Amino acid sequence: MATSHDIAARRIARKVKGRFRRKRSPDVKGPRIRVAVKMTAKEISKALRELGGGSGPAFIALPTKEHPKALKRMSGLKTGLMDYTGNIKKRSTRK
Repeated sequence: MATSHDIAARRIARKVKGRFRRKRSPDVKGPRIRVAVKMTAKEISKALRELGGGSGPAFIALPTKEHPKALKRMSGLKTGLMDYTGNIKKRSTRK
């Protein structure tokens, strides 16, 4: 049975024309984008480590109810925020 994490990661991978790999970090890699899919805002630090210092836009995908906490935590960071459907809530400024 697929978890909400896996369903969201597959949906985002389809939207960004990328690839979801369950056992690799970050969860979704596209031609010019990387996305770490997490369940709670408490996992933002882990997601930032997974995204590392690579080039190109990087996002953390969280459920919509976690966005207020995540936006506070991520203010001033270059990493973007998206919801589980792939809609961007905070743009990534990574180059």
